[in-house]
Amino acid sequence: MDPKDYYLSKPWLQYYPDGVPQEVEPPEISVSERFDQMADKYSNKTALIFYGKKIRYRELKELSNRFAAALADLGVEKGDTVALYLLNCPQYVIAYFGALKAGAKITPHQPGLYQPGSQTSAAGQRSQNGYLRRHVV
Repeated sequence: MDPKDYYLSKPWLQYYPDGVPQEVEPPEISVSERFDQMADKYSNKTALIFYGKKIRYRELKELSNRFAAALADLGVEKGDTVALYLLNCPQYVIAYFGALKAGAKITPHQPGLYQPGSQTSAAGQRSQNGYLRRHVV
């Protein structure tokens, strides 16, 4: 069978439990708007635990709002790309939602994978004429 035909036959549906819809209409809402809704609804619930420190949704929302404002102050505009060069930590989550709230696109980078002398880095996107934008926060 041609791989395309196999995919179009949706063989995974046979494993869905009864009552699970085969297709779902995604909501007409952005990820950052949905995050804010859930942060308001569960404001006193724990959102993150990092080395024993608990961060509630209310605090996570406030910190991501502050990060979004800081990005705007740096000149980041809707449609710009923000590179996140962080390990898996609360600051990554804060920066992720903050950048989305600022209207930016996210490009995640993992520290330790950058090779000196390569054509791209976490600080900017390489183009034919050099780096398009360089913001290090």
